[in-house]
Amino acid sequence: MTYLIACEMLRDELELAMETTGISYPTIWMEKGLHDNPQKLRDTLQAQLDALPEDCELVLFAMAYCGGAMDGLTSKTARLAAPRFDDCIRLLLSLEPEIRNGADSRSLYFTRQWLDSDRYFFRDYESYIVRYGEKKAKKILKLMLAHYEGYRMVDSGAYDIAALEADAREHAALLGLTYSVQPGSIRVLEKLLRQELDEEFCLAAPGEALTQRQFLVY
Repeated sequence: MTYLIACEMLRDELELAMETTGISYPTIWMEKGLHDNPQKLRDTLQAQLDALPEDCELVLFAMAYCGGAMDGLTSKTARLAAPRFDDCIRLLLSLEPEIRNGADSRSLYFTRQWLDSDRYFFRDYESYIVRYGEKKAKKILKLMLAHYEGYRMVDSGAYDIAALEADAREHAALLGLTYSVQPGSIRVLEKLLRQELDEEFCLAAPGEALTQRQFLVY
């Protein structure tokens, strides 16, 4: 029996991958908010692994390393497989196997799920307006994001980019960031569902643990 443990941040893309491949598995979804605390996410993931039924032979993770949350995960009875990427944005920007880091460090990247999450920077801006007023709130946010120059919407094909662009452009302009759309892909998730577990994935046999080194070496 195969189970899928997936991050809500990748729900749009994973559901599209299930549709395009015609493959699905019993799925356990991890809440978006768990990203704020990698140790809590790791503990939650391990608890889910420990609670899986004895007939589970393979666990597929539809998520990336996530700040160390995958480090040390193990199952006594099942094999584990996870995409060999630091984070979900790099996973989605990998249009081809040789593209390991299609992200520009001077840009912020967003998907529809990121825009809807509590971690989206505009949520902070709204709360700052209430506390400090609009002028000071804008100044605080610009200082927080001073390192960045670009605002990139990732077009993975899993949602209508046009429906998001008005707000995205407005938020980019608010910070003085250049706006553009970056091509994305669900190919890694499709490979995961098809169990094409080659060098793009980290693997652990029953009783073995996924390690940080596995995610760093390619």
